[in-house]
Amino acid sequence: MQLVAIGLNHNSAPVEIREQLAFADSQVDACLQALVGPFELGEATILSTCNRSEIYAVCVGDDGGDRVRQFLSAERGLDVERLRPCLYELNGSDVATHLFRVACGIDSLVIGESQILGQVRASLETAQKSNSARLLLNEVFQRALKIGKRARTETDIGRGHLSISTAAVELAGRIFDRLDGKSALLLGAGEMMTLTAQYLVDSGIGRMIVANRTPERAAALAAAFAGEAMSLDEFPQHVHAVDIVISSTSAPDFVIHTDMVRGAMGQRRGRPLFIIDIAVPRDVDPAVRELDNVFLFDIDDLEQVVQSNQKEREQEIGKVEALVEAEHAEFTHWLSALDAGPLIKAMRDQAELLRQEELQRWTSRLAHLSEDDRATVEAVLRGYANKLLHEPSVQIKELASAGDGYLGLDVIRRIFNLDGRNRS
Repeated sequence: MQLVAIGLNHNSAPVEIREQLAFADSQVDACLQALVGPFELGEATILSTCNRSEIYAVCVGDDGGDRVRQFLSAERGLDVERLRPCLYELNGSDVATHLFRVACGIDSLVIGESQILGQVRASLETAQKSNSARLLLNEVFQRALKIGKRARTETDIGRGHLSISTAAVELAGRIFDRLDGKSALLLGAGEMMTLTAQYLVDSGIGRMIVANRTPERAAALAAAFAGEAMSLDEFPQHVHAVDIVISSTSAPDFVIHTDMVRGAMGQRRGRPLFIIDIAVPRDVDPAVRELDNVFLFDIDDLEQVVQSNQKEREQEIGKVEALVEAEHAEFTHWLSALDAGPLIKAMRDQAELLRQEELQRWTSRLAHLSEDDRATVEAVLRGYANKLLHEPSVQIKELASAGDGYLGLDVIRRIFNLDGRNRS
C-alpha cells in the first residue's frame, strides 16, 4: 500500500504543457473510474486548476507512479516520457505534506489565495461520489481541508488582496472604514470592472452605477449586480451623488477632469470622494489629487498595495509551515497504525494495560494469595489474552497482504479503539 501523487504546476511546466494535462469537470468522473479500473489503483483523486493538474492515488506495490503516467499517456495520447521533466512525483507521507501546503495556499502562484481550498474540497467530493476516494485519500484530503482552514484563521497568510481589482476595493474600505451603504460609480464594463463590481458587492456596497460607451454592456454588467446603467456621456452629472468612482475605460484622453470634480465637490458639502484610476493610459487628470477631500489612486498606487500585501503574506509562510509540519506528524502516526506490525503491537499493548488494570482492581481480594499464587493468576490472565488475540493477529497479517486490506485494518483499529477515543 503506497500513497503516490503525480502532477505539474506553474513552477514545473509552462502553460502550453499544463493545458495538455488539464481536466475539465465533465471529464473527471470517467478518468477516476479508469484509474481505479483498468489501471488498478486502489483509490484516486484528481485536483485540476488553472495552475496545476495532480493525480493522487493509492497503490499496492511500488509502481503507482508508473500506472498514473501510463494513464496520462493513454488518456491524452501523449508521450509522457517527453513530459517527465515537467512532472513531479511524491510518495508516502510526502504526498500529505504537499497536499497540506497546496490547501494552505503556500504552493500557489498567488500566495495565500483562498480559491484553492474550495477546489481541494470539490476534488474530494467528486472522488467520493465516484467511490474512488476511500480510507486513505479521504483521510489525507480531510486533513488538508482542516489545515487549510487553520492556516487562514490562525495566520495572516490570506491577509490583504493581491489583484488590482481587490486592492482597489481594499483601499476604498480603508478610506470609509466600511462600504455598507456607500455608493459607487464604475466607468467601463470590461473584465477588470466586472471583477471590481463583484468585490464591491461582496464588501456590502449599497448602490452601484455602471457607465460605459456601449450602453448594452453597461446594462449587462449593472443587471448582473442589481445596479443602474447609463451611457458614458451621462456620468459627469452623477459624480456628486456617489462616494466612490472607479474608472477603467479605453479612452485615449482623460475622462475625469479637475473642473468636473471641483463642481461635484461643491455639492457634496465636505463629504470625501474616493477615485480609483485603473486605466492605462490614465482616465483621471492627476491634478484632481490636489482638491480638498478628494482621494485619487492610480494603477501605480494599487500595485504598491499588492506588493506590500505579497510581502506580508510571505512573512507568514513560516507560521503555516509549522502547522503543516505538526499535521504531517499526526498523519504519519495515523498511517503507521494501518500497518500490521504496529497494529498488532497496539492491540497487545492495550490488552496488557487492561490486564494490569483488572489485577489492580482485584488487589484487595487477592491479598491472601502467596507470591506464587499471584504469579499463577497473572500468568493465566496473560495466557488468556494471548489466546484471545491470536486469531485477530493472524487475520491482521492476512489482511495486510491483501490489495485493499488497509480498509479492514482500519476497521479492526476502530473495533479495538486503538486511537484511545471515548474509552471509559
